Amino acid sequence: MEPNFERFRTAVLCQGEPDVVPFLDLSVYQGHKARLLGHPVRGLPDEIEFARRMGYDAVPISAGLRDTPALLGAMQDVHYALDGESDTGAQNQTVLRRWAAEGVGRIASEADFEAFEWPDADDFDYSAFAEADRILPPNMKVICAIGKVFNPVWWLMGFETFCLSLVDNPALVERMFERVGSIQVRALERALEHRCVGAYWHADDVAFITSLMVSPRVLRQYAFPWFRRMVELTHDRGLIAIYHSDGKLDAILEDIIDIGFDGLNPVEPAAMDIVEVKRKAEGRLGLLGNIDLAYTLTRGTPQEVDEEVRIRIRDCAPGGGYCLGSANSIPDYVPFDNYMAMRDAWLKYGRYPIQLD
Repeated sequence: MEPNFERFRTAVLCQGEPDVVPFLDLSVYQGHKARLLGHPVRGLPDEIEFARRMGYDAVPISAGLRDTPALLGAMQDVHYALDGESDTGAQNQTVLRRWAAEGVGRIASEADFEAFEWPDADDFDYSAFAEADRILPPNMKVICAIGKVFNPVWWLMGFETFCLSLVDNPALVERMFERVGSIQVRALERALEHRCVGAYWHADDVAFITSLMVSPRVLRQYAFPWFRRMVELTHDRGLIAIYHSDGKLDAILEDIIDIGFDGLNPVEPAAMDIVEVKRKAEGRLGLLGNIDLAYTLTRGTPQEVDEEVRIRIRDCAPGGGYCLGSANSIPDYVPFDNYMAMRDAWLKYGRYPIQLD
């Protein structure tokens, strides 16, 4: 299946049925990419070739505060050894994951704020966007992944410190959002200067499976004004904006729509019923993802993956407004065969008109 970004755009904007249900995961374990390509990913040309072979309509490029030493250095590095017998195809490898502080982070006071080495967004590396301007095939686009305003604030403060400061030191919380939001807005402005960009992806987790991490009031006061500003920048250039958050988002679903996001990912199945979400947001919000990562993709069989993809396409694809993908990403613990089974099922069931029982 050859990539076609207009297919993806049509689905996200709920503008009817494209030729095929779009298929996309922004984050895929590098070992799976290497297995499909026959060699490790060596740069953007390999990322483009991987996306082309999978049938993805876009290539993600990340920028912004998330990738800076300032933020990464405030987190804890944890290395996990991968089993040499793993069916992911990895042999004698380790995987790095980073965890934010639960208690006290780097910034717990005004003095910490002033002492912190805040980066300048104009110093970030945007060279991948410039390279994509030169080499990206005309039928593909870049999805610009910046986002993250709420997450960096509490990552830097520590979640307990952040929550206590909402009551004890709201001025510090306000300063944190102002500084983080300003950096991210500038990073988005710089990325959107490049003609390769077709969509903006705002990944900013605000919820658990059972509830929001903080009250909607907190998000509306501190985070959502920055979300809206970034979406407006995107729309001013005629591009689409997609919001990603795990967890139960029912309490802010209308906020997400009102802010102006065109799409929502991943509609985590343990937290939200995607059929019900589509009914509530019909025509106002494209839905992306939802193939279960808690069991089906990770511990299920390829046959179970095939069946879940079939059901999801049957229930969500008619009329458009749905893009197939996982319920978060494709990490190292998703078996390669299950990942390929999702793609094969997409090729089997995803062509319009959808005619599945």
